[in-house]
Amino acid sequence: MVQDIDTLRSPVQFSTSAEDIQQAVELAINKSNAVIERVVSEQAPTFKNTIELLAKNNNEFRTVTRALTFLQNASADEKICKASSKADIILDEFEVARDMRTDVYKVVRAVYDNKDEMSQLDEEDRLLVERLEHKLRANGLQLTAEQRTQVERVNKRLVELELEFIYNVDHATNHVMLSRAELDGLPASFFENRRSEFRGLTKKFIVLAQAAEATAVLKHATNEATRKTVYVAQSSHCPKNIALLQEAVHLRLEKAQLFGFATYADYVLNQRMAKTPAAVTELEESLSAKLRPLAEKEMAELCALKRKEVEAAGAVYDGFYEWDYIRYSSQAMANQHRVDMDEIKEYFALDSVLSKVLSLYTTTLGLKVIEASSVLPVWHPSVKTFEVWEADDSAFVGHIYLDLYEREDKYRDIAVWPLRSAVVGEDGTRMTPASAMLASFSEPTETTPVLLTHINVKYLVHALGHAFQNLCSKAKWSQLTAPRDFAEISSQMFVQWVWEPKSLRTLASHYQTGATMSDELIERLVASRNTSGAIRELRQVFRGIYDMDIHRITKPGTIDVVAHYNELSERVALANYGGAHVFKAATFSHIMQGYDCGYYSFMWASVISADMFSARFSGQDSDAEAGAAFRSEILQPGGACDPSASVERFLGRAPSNRAFLQTIGLN
Repeated sequence: MVQDIDTLRSPVQFSTSAEDIQQAVELAINKSNAVIERVVSEQAPTFKNTIELLAKNNNEFRTVTRALTFLQNASADEKICKASSKADIILDEFEVARDMRTDVYKVVRAVYDNKDEMSQLDEEDRLLVERLEHKLRANGLQLTAEQRTQVERVNKRLVELELEFIYNVDHATNHVMLSRAELDGLPASFFENRRSEFRGLTKKFIVLAQAAEATAVLKHATNEATRKTVYVAQSSHCPKNIALLQEAVHLRLEKAQLFGFATYADYVLNQRMAKTPAAVTELEESLSAKLRPLAEKEMAELCALKRKEVEAAGAVYDGFYEWDYIRYSSQAMANQHRVDMDEIKEYFALDSVLSKVLSLYTTTLGLKVIEASSVLPVWHPSVKTFEVWEADDSAFVGHIYLDLYEREDKYRDIAVWPLRSAVVGEDGTRMTPASAMLASFSEPTETTPVLLTHINVKYLVHALGHAFQNLCSKAKWSQLTAPRDFAEISSQMFVQWVWEPKSLRTLASHYQTGATMSDELIERLVASRNTSGAIRELRQVFRGIYDMDIHRITKPGTIDVVAHYNELSERVALANYGGAHVFKAATFSHIMQGYDCGYYSFMWASVISADMFSARFSGQDSDAEAGAAFRSEILQPGGACDPSASVERFLGRAPSNRAFLQTIGLN
């Protein structure tokens, strides 16, 4: 079905054929071009006859096209997936060309330079003009014609590289074949419904080199050779992506220098909360220095655990490697705090946890969630649909779509897509927001529901934070998106719930008996938070440093993206690959999916969100009072505000790193 303006306030309509997608793309582009031609013909540009028309059209353009390009990640129909991926390329190329039009910049600049009119606009409209002018200028519209041609070429090629990189990661099918003996230590549930083949007389099980299956093997397999095989397979797929990332790094540098910036990091960060690469570096180096001594102590403890196990088996200990980390950090947790994550899983059945996490969000934010009252269009029969309302039923807020189980060729991680935001349509009314979450949990078996690890509960809470962030935003204009380092704060803050005893008493109940997790087990789980915590946080810091490093070069060809990743991870994150040929940089999707010069955002947001949670949700305010303030100060403005000012208003002061350091065991 081709989605048009009339359907924008009803449930999202998902195209049911490749032909529908093609028609919808053509219609969206034609409508956008018609508005642009009308705007550039204005002899006396004003906010009303130029900026507002462009912004409203962009609102609807994004609303229509998000639903089209989303399907490449979720549809089970190969033709629709390919059509959606092709649409993504066509639409990106259209936007690149649209945003390089000098005639559009001319009318935008005319409004921007009209100080009298600008002074009469409200804050959000004035910010829209400023952001739009900056965006077009940053695209090169003050450059020479030759330079603009270069920028357009670079932008188009970057779109191609980024889409191909992500497609390769999402559609990787690499796996290993392992016998039951090689998989010694894996629980019986691992083999339920698992595909297998005979190789000669030996039955071999197919183990995908993807996160969930690889993690299970890396945790439970007693055979180190098996763990190494799975780790190397997981860390050396998508070899074609190496060249794609290398080219992207060089093109980003070329683009930045066309605008007069020394590095791509300088070019990007001037519009973020951080403002400069120096501010990011200061954060990362400060945290690295604080974390390093504790991480080295934790690593020594893990080495001792492995040595003990290896020598007890009569073998010779020869070192601690990356394929050992998950197994022995799990053992450390069990030994130090008597926490067995397999036991913990029994308290986190997916359906139960999902219902309770939704309840925590809605109670805190003054909302309520109910299953959709009618059958909504979806892209797969297993998708669950929910309506979100104000808690007092005074207004309908939006929809949440949850697609929870793994499928072939489906997006393999857990993430949220804002299918529609509460922006203003061409007729001046608000659109109904909708968020879709994709995950790849294993299907339940006949005897056992889907049981989540505690870390997966954390990921679920984080992802739903993004879903509610989109639902609660009241920004009028889609151009006013929150900068990356601000957008992560809300999700990171609510992740604190998974470590709060009060929240755990709500979230955790045994899947067989319904019994609440005991206070004693909750106490042990919370105490385990910092087991290998310094190593874990140091690895986050490493990824942020790597992202900055490859984007702070001043000459092309001066950094090898794989060699630098491996060397830096060994030097900063205490990694040891044991000489294995791995290239994890080839699957570092974030830096090819909008987080280039932005991976630091996770650590930046962790520091601020821990402070916000400690100050308001663990303080004197009730959760409802703190939630109302958080919704009004942080979520509702979206990107239509000064993010630093919003944070300080919520806190009542400048942010501090004290609470974050306490959460990782540093005072």
